[in-house]
Amino acid sequence: MCGICGKLSFDPSRSVDERLIRDMALALAHRGPNDEGFYINGRIGLGQRRLSIVDLAGGHQPMPNEDESRWIVFNGEIYNHLEVRADLEKRGHRYRTHCDTETILHAYEEYGTDCVKRLRGMFAFAIWDEKDQTLFAARDRFGIKPFYYWQSGTALAFASEMKALLLDPELEVSLDHLAIFDYFTYRFIPGPRTPWREIRRLQPAHWLLARDGKVRTERYWDPAFNGLSTNTEDENLEALEALLKEVILDHRMSEVPQGVFLSGGIDSSLIVELMSAICPEPIQTFSVTFNHYPKYDEAAYAREVAQACHTVHHEYDCTPEAVGELPEILWHVEEPLADAAMIPLHELCRQAKRDVTVIHCGDGGDEAFAGYPRFYWDDYAHAMAHLPESMRQYALAPLFRLGCRLPNPIKELCRRGEKFTRFAGLPAPERYMNWFTIIPDDVKRQMLHPDFLAHVGPYRSKQVFETIFENARGLRFDALGARQYCELNSFIPDDLMLKSDKISMASGLEGRFPFLDERLVEFGLALPPRQKIAYTKLKLPLRKLLARHMPDQFINRGKHGFEVPVTEWFKGSLDQVLRDTIAQCHSDSENVFNLSYIEDMIGNMRRNDPVAGRQLFKVFMFQQWRTLFAHPRALCLSRLHGGPLPPSILTQPIAPVPSA
Repeated sequence: MCGICGKLSFDPSRSVDERLIRDMALALAHRGPNDEGFYINGRIGLGQRRLSIVDLAGGHQPMPNEDESRWIVFNGEIYNHLEVRADLEKRGHRYRTHCDTETILHAYEEYGTDCVKRLRGMFAFAIWDEKDQTLFAARDRFGIKPFYYWQSGTALAFASEMKALLLDPELEVSLDHLAIFDYFTYRFIPGPRTPWREIRRLQPAHWLLARDGKVRTERYWDPAFNGLSTNTEDENLEALEALLKEVILDHRMSEVPQGVFLSGGIDSSLIVELMSAICPEPIQTFSVTFNHYPKYDEAAYAREVAQACHTVHHEYDCTPEAVGELPEILWHVEEPLADAAMIPLHELCRQAKRDVTVIHCGDGGDEAFAGYPRFYWDDYAHAMAHLPESMRQYALAPLFRLGCRLPNPIKELCRRGEKFTRFAGLPAPERYMNWFTIIPDDVKRQMLHPDFLAHVGPYRSKQVFETIFENARGLRFDALGARQYCELNSFIPDDLMLKSDKISMASGLEGRFPFLDERLVEFGLALPPRQKIAYTKLKLPLRKLLARHMPDQFINRGKHGFEVPVTEWFKGSLDQVLRDTIAQCHSDSENVFNLSYIEDMIGNMRRNDPVAGRQLFKVFMFQQWRTLFAHPRALCLSRLHGGPLPPSILTQPIAPVPSA
């Protein structure tokens, strides 16, 4: 696992600044504490920082081919590299190492840009071809590993993280207002945008080619879908268990200690169960607890799995004091991201790094095997479209709104029903987008300042999902498969993987994600809907596999998710922190928020409106990011030379958590 960077001058007479490449690599030192390497040759410069996982002695980068006409920097793991290597050796290629990096280089020599189609794993890499004067780069199918770049008329630069790019004096960044507008819709910024207009992400399953001053990108993979499986449920379960064991075994490729993040949910529990049957030694497992907030705490389920599988189990209790680490977390995440799970994840990674270097995670199981309630909510909303609009709008909707004043669980049921009536007549992309949306476009246009909205114009965030759904239609997915495809092309790369990669790598810890093996994803997408969802029972294949090893009460509990008690914190220990953050908005030189509307949000939250609490968390996280990155290049230069993060109100004492 590594951090990679580089720069290509489009002018052959203009050399790349070696000091810049070395500084860019130094900015990524947390991603690769074990080794560093550089290739500087005229108009091309490549840099790499290495976290040694496989072939500890022989994997130094940048790595050349035999005649040093091609050089590669690589971040990731290729799980089928031995299989690809065997084929390449039959074709006459000769190896000098046992490293998967060398396999990518030989595959490029043999297959050109099609080499990526033969690689199974997580990766971001760049190859400089001296003969063709070409820079070729690629990113894995689900965006597990990051790849950022910027280009001008004179150069292209790339890096694993934006902080390396921001060191370049040629790059002047400005806020991308459309990206921020999308952030307030989704809680993340959909790629290829970033917070900065000038910096872009290479999209998952895409490659990039830079030659003769021109840069183009192309998609190289989409899930193969040849219709729904006609196998019986039992046949598919047997095939799934065999495939999952094979994938887990592939992901065990390592020469360093490994562990598993165990949430107590279905996905991570199944990984632990199957891995414990494969490994002769006890597995190390790591969990977060919320001892003071029992409704968020799944620790008892995690302990049950750990005990049943005889793991060496570690726990970390998350309290509001963890929010004090937000400046450090946002420094590594680099983008506004309103995913509260990254707060406990940061400390969990630091704790796990004491014992392991590779950590396996259950992310991707919900997307590949239909594990979110919104998968069936969308069906219910679509079914309501068959009712007359007058009945939906003038009878059902008022009735549901009235029920929202009643106590739970009736209140929550009516809140959901009101959404069904509101979304029923919308096109599929816009309807599905609304399940993600905490702040709809009409609310955003009240919440955001007119000066900010002037940059946004008539743009609407639904365009992101319209593009993805259009692609899903071209691949002929069924309705449920199209929703899963949407998650795999938005939420997975732009939220879950962004968070998981950057926060784990901040501690020099490599995350691996078995459920995001393309074979498992294609298997899950091809299962008939009735084999994945039954009424409100989700993710049936994984549940039924785990049921072979765990009791019914463990398997059949409701969907919990990795939730953090942010609203409770805002009402209690973080009350003053929230107030101080909102106060910062008043002193900003650039108007972003309509502050009177934000004050109304705070009032609604204190009146126990759960939606207002989630909306405020987006505002809170954006303002924290904006304060930290107010002067992005100056910040990155300061950190490069050992400087501290700028002063933050989060350094002030946080009120103690009440006794459980």
